[in-house]
Amino acid sequence: MLEAARRLEDSSIEVAVIPENHHFGALPDIQKAELAPGGSLLGLLGVQGRLWFSCVPSLCWEEVPAQGQAAVSSFRLLAVGAQCDLKLLEVEAERPAAVSVLCWIVYFLFSGACELRSLRVLSFVAGRCRLLLNSVWLLQLQWPQAEEQPRMSSCCGVQLTESERHAAVDHCVCRGTLFVLSSAGLITVHDVTDGRLLASVDLPAYLNSALPEEDSVSSSSSFYLLQVSGDLSTAVAVTQSHAAVAVNLDHYFRVYPHHLLCAAPHTRPPLQPQHPRDQDSLLSCSLTALGSALSTDRSWEAHLASMYSRAQLTPAPSSTSQPVRTSWSSSLPHLGSHQAPSLAHSRVPCGGATVVFVVPELSTPSLLSVSEFSAMLTFVCPGNQQATVALWDLGSGSVSYHCVEGEAAPVQRCGERHHRLLLKKAGLFQVLFSVSQQDLLSRLMLFGSAATVDVVCHLNSWGRCSIPIHALQAGLKNRQLDTVDFYLKSKENVLHPSAVFGAADQPVASSLSLTDRVQELCPALDLLCSAVRDSNSDAQSRQFSEQLLNITSNFINTQIRRVLSDTHFDEAGVRCCVAVLDRYVTELRSYMKRFPWPAGGDTSSRHCAAHDEWEQLPTEEVVRRSILTNQIPRAQAVLRRRSCPEQRLSALRMEGLRQVLSSLQLRDLQTANRLLTNMGVSVKKQLHSICLHTNDKDLREFVVKLKSLSRPFRMVRMLHREAAGAQEFLEELVGPMRSEEDRGLWRNLRLDWVRNWDQSCQTEVLLSRLPHTELHSCESAVLWRYLTALHDQQRVVSWIQNSESNEASRWPELTPELVNSNTMCSSYLRENILDLLARYSSFKLLENLSTVPLRDLSCIVELLIVAHDCFSLTCNMEGIVRVLQAARHLSHTYLAPREQYSLLVRLLTGIGRYNEMTYVFDLLHQNHRFEMLLRKKVDTDGLKTALLDYIKRCLPADSEKHNMVALCFTMRREIGENHEMAARTQLKIIESQAWVVTPELKSSLIKVLGLLKDAAESFSKDSCVRQASRCVRMAKLVALQLHFLNQGSDLRVINLRPAELQKTVVELPRCYQVFVLSEAYGYSPDWAEILYCKVILTGDFAYLEELKRHRPLTSMFNQCSTSTALLTRLLTHCDDVYSRYRLAYQQHLHDVTKTMLQDAKTSSYLNDRLSS
Repeated sequence: MLEAARRLEDSSIEVAVIPENHHFGALPDIQKAELAPGGSLLGLLGVQGRLWFSCVPSLCWEEVPAQGQAAVSSFRLLAVGAQCDLKLLEVEAERPAAVSVLCWIVYFLFSGACELRSLRVLSFVAGRCRLLLNSVWLLQLQWPQAEEQPRMSSCCGVQLTESERHAAVDHCVCRGTLFVLSSAGLITVHDVTDGRLLASVDLPAYLNSALPEEDSVSSSSSFYLLQVSGDLSTAVAVTQSHAAVAVNLDHYFRVYPHHLLCAAPHTRPPLQPQHPRDQDSLLSCSLTALGSALSTDRSWEAHLASMYSRAQLTPAPSSTSQPVRTSWSSSLPHLGSHQAPSLAHSRVPCGGATVVFVVPELSTPSLLSVSEFSAMLTFVCPGNQQATVALWDLGSGSVSYHCVEGEAAPVQRCGERHHRLLLKKAGLFQVLFSVSQQDLLSRLMLFGSAATVDVVCHLNSWGRCSIPIHALQAGLKNRQLDTVDFYLKSKENVLHPSAVFGAADQPVASSLSLTDRVQELCPALDLLCSAVRDSNSDAQSRQFSEQLLNITSNFINTQIRRVLSDTHFDEAGVRCCVAVLDRYVTELRSYMKRFPWPAGGDTSSRHCAAHDEWEQLPTEEVVRRSILTNQIPRAQAVLRRRSCPEQRLSALRMEGLRQVLSSLQLRDLQTANRLLTNMGVSVKKQLHSICLHTNDKDLREFVVKLKSLSRPFRMVRMLHREAAGAQEFLEELVGPMRSEEDRGLWRNLRLDWVRNWDQSCQTEVLLSRLPHTELHSCESAVLWRYLTALHDQQRVVSWIQNSESNEASRWPELTPELVNSNTMCSSYLRENILDLLARYSSFKLLENLSTVPLRDLSCIVELLIVAHDCFSLTCNMEGIVRVLQAARHLSHTYLAPREQYSLLVRLLTGIGRYNEMTYVFDLLHQNHRFEMLLRKKVDTDGLKTALLDYIKRCLPADSEKHNMVALCFTMRREIGENHEMAARTQLKIIESQAWVVTPELKSSLIKVLGLLKDAAESFSKDSCVRQASRCVRMAKLVALQLHFLNQGSDLRVINLRPAELQKTVVELPRCYQVFVLSEAYGYSPDWAEILYCKVILTGDFAYLEELKRHRPLTSMFNQCSTSTALLTRLLTHCDDVYSRYRLAYQQHLHDVTKTMLQDAKTSSYLNDRLSS
């Protein structure tokens, strides 16, 4: 047998995934731990049968599909008690302490099983659980999410002999197939739906025949655990002596085909046809027997299509030398027709493999998970000490170990079996093999996010590691700014003196080491600049480009400040470093929207002062060169040594603008544009400002001429032309201008006056100066108002005619709102315009609304209804839209202000498009005329649906209108729902207040009782039995609460939490009251505790007599175990003789047991029962 003596402990790591939590409890007491789907809850089962949760004899979480986990707020689990009782519990993820017992099933009694000896949960997926009872019965229960009690879907027996049944030690379910392992190593395979035997696997016989004698399995080995891989190709069984065997099931059933009981013989169709026909025809050959289809289409296209189809069906060549074979699982009747061909196969060698794990002697195997590649097994010692995780590579046979010092409990993750989690005092840890810390973080960075990496590093107290550059590449490709930021943070100390010089205070490698450090940053900075450049060219990626630009610029500026502020570096190294980084600053500055010019700020870098040729240049030339060559930091260094004010960016900027003005005066527009661009300001805006404020007429005309296509520059030209008359008026007031200075002052005053005109005035003045061909570029409302004010009928008609033509129009779009709100002409021209528009069809009849407000509005309403019908019959969607627009305008402008509500209702019901006309509901509701809608019986279903949707969406708290609508349309169920909602809302209000008995509390409860009665009545009238029963149960509970209040008791029975139910039922004085409370809350009370408190402690046997009238007492007596003087009297009420004798014997009531053994009525039965 293969000895796993090789220990590879250094190839595994522990990674903390959940921090320390005081809810974890005592680790030595944990028997089983299972993580809920999504990892939000952890269920722990203790040695005393105690089940607790932390923010997370058996327990099993319900498996939830992956796409649905984001929307689940609570999880359910099944717990099996010591007496084989099954509990379904629900746990809220946000409040771990809120555990609700949804259902408590004490016993399952059905034909064929008189006593429940064992119960095992095989699976619990999506509300469907499979149970194994007494190792022989397969029971399938369905728990719908909205129901409290389960439904039994199927019940069948497992085909096992009596000896196999008693020898069974482990079971597992995989893909609807049940595998049963016996202690002798025999595996039987069953269909989980009907329990029939499908196959069998004899592990000792198979292994002893294939393996050498020293590696074979001893016949005395006692098997303990079994698990099968997800593709059903590999099975691994573990013995109690720390040995394990692995079997390639595909090879096994090729060696022992008679052990596969469900395999069907493969038959080939005959080459000869079944029915006699022409032997020479194409149809006489069985095409299936030939293995390919014979087509009569001999074209080249058909031949290519056939070749492509065969290539798609041909499996890809495998990297291994093993041939592709059909898996044995394809013979399973419940999988064969649904299973797609798979190239995956087991890595277990033919003939099987064995291994002996080198683990502590007292350890026992706990959790086993298997794939076709490997098997992972966890061993724990008593008290969860010295846990060991072993990973067995099935292909190579090597074993890797991970040993844990101290206490650690293995945790199983629901739905994911091949993860190994360990619960320790410090938190929840995941064990990873063959991966280092650096590899793990790199993979998380590539396939996860930087936030995940940051959280993992924080949980495990790992320092910030060196992130590879391909992680930055992936982050830029996927637009993950958090990854970029995390990468740059990992490099933020690369130029720190401690990183360059080491721990010592003195340099060890001169300035070259600083240069080398900067060069290490260059590939990353090149990537970042390239990403900024590429994304900046795409309009949709502009936002990402700006954010990336900000992150990169901040990083570079931080590095520059760090280098310049530190005194450890020599001048040559600093100069070289700043030169490299300044190159990137210069490149990035060109992508800034507006270069940040902080007032008084100084972000300059330090450059070498000696032998700089700019030292000999005048200040104006230094500023000019620095801007043109993107070397502003260099200029600031020179000017700072001169103590010039231009060393500040604000002053330097002003000098740069003066340089722009000088270039324009020299007609050097190219230099001016370059200066403005490199300063990061808007070229167009600055040139426009210069045109407005300059006194140089020639300069203004030069710039306007170059930018004449732009609207702001046309406005400048217009301002100067229109100012001539204003100048004459001003001269009349103050006299003629005496000097050029006065003239400049008047020009500025004139420009300031014109500049403050509103937008419409400026636009209309511009329109008067534009030629006819350029009018289409103006705003449509302003243009229409301008043309109609001038009574320019020719251009108005041209606009209307072009708007209806299919050709590309040079006029803006013409809309009804535009015509109604911006027509400034006389009534005669207005009528002509509207006639023209109508002629061109533009508007436990639509736009005549503007010409007829004083006429009969009812005619307009009827015209709109008829127009809508016509457009609907012809499927003219454009016309329907125009009708709806006209109806909205008519409603808001004329009908509602004139209180024509009947016409509003007529317009709504006549058109019948309620979802598009909900504004009518708003108008009627705002004017308290909502009930007028209920007088109409036109299109009842559509109006009813629209009204209810409107009330639920816009008036959710207005129950009066909801009931009004429901009564009008005889909607009993909706009335009941509204009453029930109102009752529950009132109960919530009571719950939010302190529990003090007051007259207001009683009146509120009386109101709730009335609402529940009305709701039950409405539900029953609509045959909603389940809802009516629910309201009746709640009404009984409220009536019981009123009964207590009227009796002077402050006992609360409403708004109880699950944890308060048992305490409250014990305090209830009457038995029927317990039933009222349990029915209202769907709660199964603990009758054993109730009987103990009521009967045994207080001697209230009238309570017992009342309970006997409702349900048998045998099962409750079986739960009672106490010693008291009243127990003897209590036993007289027990009808089951054996239960009475057992309880008396357990409580040492020997006089009762002696009497029963001597009584002729009971002695014979007891003697027979005791002897068996």
